[in-house]
Amino acid sequence: MSVRAIVVMVCLVTILPGVGAAQSIGVGVKGGVSLADVPNFADGVDAASDVLDRRIGYAVGGFVALGLGNGFSIQPEALYTQKGMGASAPGGTASTEFELKADYVDVPLLARFTFGKGLRGYVFAGPSLNFLISAKAKSGSSEDGPETDVSEDMESFEAALVLGGGIEVGPLLVEARWSEGLTNILADAVSPAGPELKTRTLLVLGGIRF
Repeated sequence: MSVRAIVVMVCLVTILPGVGAAQSIGVGVKGGVSLADVPNFADGVDAASDVLDRRIGYAVGGFVALGLGNGFSIQPEALYTQKGMGASAPGGTASTEFELKADYVDVPLLARFTFGKGLRGYVFAGPSLNFLISAKAKSGSSEDGPETDVSEDMESFEAALVLGGGIEVGPLLVEARWSEGLTNILADAVSPAGPELKTRTLLVLGGIRF
């Protein structure tokens, strides 16, 4: 069974019982900064690139909290998240610099535990179904250089694992999370037998619950 199928099954098993057992339902919005890269990029392409940079972008979206009691809840989310990376070979010449901008709609299905009163802490973890919206690549050192649409060279779906935690006071929250890609982002036709490229993203988010 593929990683994609396993993640979808886990998501369904997680969220469907939670909807029926929910003791309370809340909604909210959140947004913040995303720091993304593709750590094994140099292994996945025939290039000498070994200096990798994170893409600094943003993430924004909303969530639904299904309270189960005793601090536990199920929290489906939808976040528009900017991912990607930069790479350059030693010397940083124009011909050896590369940038990938990949934008996704991430749909994490999180199990969350909240503790404390007043200033509350929480931790969460769960799978994420990520859907590619656009992907563009650029070579060269000029910021004004042309970008090429590479959406067809990438998989339209990515499975990931999300871990994180945060604090909240009243309706306000601040959190940090780590998203580790589990599946290859390159289409099979582009890299049928080559190394798999997987994303990883650190997000620092603020939000409000209504």
